[in-house]
Amino acid sequence: MKILELLSVKPFAIIGHRGAAGLARENSLKALELAIRYGAEVAEFDVQTTRDGVPVASHDDIVLFDDGVRASIRSMDFNDVRSRSVGGEPIATIEELVEHARGRIGLFLEIKNPEDTLTVANLVRRLNAVDWVAIISFYESTLTQLRGSGIVTGLLYFKPPGKVLECVKLNCRIVLPRFNLATEKTIALAHKLRLKVVTWTVNDTKLVEELALRGVDGIATDYPDRVASIRKLLSSKRS
Repeated sequence: MKILELLSVKPFAIIGHRGAAGLARENSLKALELAIRYGAEVAEFDVQTTRDGVPVASHDDIVLFDDGVRASIRSMDFNDVRSRSVGGEPIATIEELVEHARGRIGLFLEIKNPEDTLTVANLVRRLNAVDWVAIISFYESTLTQLRGSGIVTGLLYFKPPGKVLECVKLNCRIVLPRFNLATEKTIALAHKLRLKVVTWTVNDTKLVEELALRGVDGIATDYPDRVASIRKLLSSKRS
């Protein structure tokens, strides 16, 4: 199960955004399990790192915990983070997510802070997860650090102009434009350059169908259950 092979599913691969953010607390183990249950090929999670260097799954640095404490994960030791909950659950470590995903689903790990890059890359290597985990980021400095690492990387962007050519220069294998920038022209250019195109974050049925027609390789969604149903319908029409 290699990450680029998972993105070769037709008519497109499903990427669970923050696990399955529309169905469970985002970036949680429960969200991961739901992404797996509903047939996503890949689940995406955001990475923050605690003060003592433990990568955990959280989109934001500052978190409101269930006990009413609002604090920065990056200024807390892991044990302090772990002693609290968010939405009734502890914040998952990236290691826990990798182990729960192993052999069941691929992972995208999004680096939110470039200084975390090598910590996460070393963790992926230590866990022997290089084949089926990709590291993605909006930060080109993150992807520069990963050149020659053997880890598949992807460049995210949400503003024009496109970044397909930048992706190639950074030795990325995946380009991740926001859905409004995933045009037929962009997708065709990316495919010509042997890149996979994954677009985000798409929850609208008609837009899923349109992006499938344009030829995207993967669609990230908060609702992998809905998009799996759409994919099944599209597949039946094609056959």
